[in-house]
Formats: sequence, C-alpha cells, structure tokens
Amino acid sequence: MRNLLIPITFALLPGCNLIQNGSGAADPVLLPPESVETVPLDDVAASPVEEGAPAFSGTASTVAGLGDPTEPGLWMETPLVTANQTARVRSATGTEVTLTLRPIAGEASAGSRLSIDAMRALGVPLTELVELQISAAT
Repeated sequence: MRNLLIPITFALLPGCNLIQNGSGAADPVLLPPESVETVPLDDVAASPVEEGAPAFSGTASTVAGLGDPTEPGLWMETPLVTANQTARVRSATGTEVTLTLRPIAGEASAGSRLSIDAMRALGVPLTELVELQISAAT
C-alpha cells in the first residue's frame, strides 16, 4: 500500500499548482516595456490649484467611488471641472470637507473618483458608490 501512495502523490502534485493559480487560468499578459507609460516621480505630486482657469460655481451632484488609494490628500477627480480648483463636498449625512477638484475626461453626468482620505473625512464606506453635493469653496 505504501508503494502506491508515493506514485499517486507525485501524479496529483501538478494539479495543486492549477488550484493555487485559479484553476488553470492563463498567466497574465505582460506588456513590452515600450508600451508602458512612465511618469517621473516629481509629476506625481498633487497639482496646485490653477489660477485663471474658469472656476466651478454653483452646485452640482455626482456619484463617486474610491479613486487611486495610493495618492494621498483630499481630492476628487471629476468631469465637472476643466482645471484644478478648491470646492466643498457634502455627503448624504451632511458631513462636509474642502478638497481639490481635479479634471478627468468624460461627460458631466459621468461619475467621479474620491481620494481615500476624502472618503474617510466624509465618513462614507470605501467600498460603495456615494452621492455627493459639490459647491464652490468660500
């Protein structure tokens, strides 16, 4: 009996790798280095509020999810603006925070992305989409 267990064990061993890697799913495709966009670390820092650009005025509402959690600070990426600027954002619970609005491409009705710091300051769940009211900073 002992002589049978050893060959069976070695016969089943390659199948363990399939289970560990997601049931035989294909390996991820790696892009050639020339097709990957690189950004110098100096350019990753938060952009200052741009002066002279048309400012967001009035109020608007948007639905936002979590943005890039590795980017610190209080910011929201939204198609509602064309340049960085400061604004007040209010959650459904009434909590407000002043943050930087950053422009992203898309229709004005498209959703927004909120920094993890802003989501925590507003007290909203990190894993959910939240409706927010935006108003010009005073």
